[in-house]
Amino acid sequence: MKKFFTVMMFALMLTTTARAAEFEMVEYSAQVKLQWLAAAGIPEAQKFLKLIDRPVFFNAGNLNDFERIELTNALYQELNYAAAIEFVRQNDRRNVFDLACSLSPRAMVLGDEDRKVIVGELQTVCLIGDWCLEEFGSKRAIKNVEYLAFWLQDKEGMMSAADKLKGEICIIEQGVMIYLADDVRAQMYENIRDVLKKHGGCLITSDFCQKKYFTDVAAALYGDAQAPTLYNETKAMYENVFGDKISDETLQDEKEAMDFLKTHGLVARKVPLFSASPILNISRKLTPAQLQKVNALAAKNYLWVITAL
Repeated sequence: MKKFFTVMMFALMLTTTARAAEFEMVEYSAQVKLQWLAAAGIPEAQKFLKLIDRPVFFNAGNLNDFERIELTNALYQELNYAAAIEFVRQNDRRNVFDLACSLSPRAMVLGDEDRKVIVGELQTVCLIGDWCLEEFGSKRAIKNVEYLAFWLQDKEGMMSAADKLKGEICIIEQGVMIYLADDVRAQMYENIRDVLKKHGGCLITSDFCQKKYFTDVAAALYGDAQAPTLYNETKAMYENVFGDKISDETLQDEKEAMDFLKTHGLVARKVPLFSASPILNISRKLTPAQLQKVNALAAKNYLWVITAL
């Protein structure tokens, strides 16, 4: 615990503006994602959440529809988490570049498999991530996982981090794009293009057409009629915490997204989330009917595999 306070005191030495922005990201992205992944039953997320020891944002006391919101978001986050891990394993990617992924519980898993993982995040997240890695990471994870701080629009910072990986890179980016201003999003994808041109490999994401994807996840659990309500409730919940509007109409049309990528020197193909029905931690919380629909959803082309032209 003493080291945690030392880490946090160092974080507080950041400039006032940067400190405010970075703590927003920790509170919003890192902690909320951990809450959903922990609710799904991901052991690494549960360890992170227990270690940082902060009250969870959302519970049955402050959300009327908490049970359904929790199950929907937990399933959505585990699908993304598990699909990325399966893609890395099936394609035997030895170098993983996890962008804006918060504390990245999957980095622990992939690092323990002797894959090199760079977690690119804000300074405060990196400080906490380093501390958590030291506290409960395996010897192999500690050796293979590294947190590096840079902004997504920082071309030099992103390339410098990527240069630490030798060989082709699998970049993972999930859950950040709808929070970015247009100019930041464009610069991020130009930076990703440059990294892929130099190192080879691909980016995987489920952020394009994310609104439909999330709504389909909700429909698998609670039916088509309830899905839009669950999406809107989740959006309102996130906006309340982050204090900003979510840009959930941008690049939600597949053709528009493909054109955007082409403009920035990238090309995409869509592939199934999973090659077979996945074994998910959250499955034990689902009814047989829900599980059947989730397995059908898992076979759909929601994962975008993006490469440089």
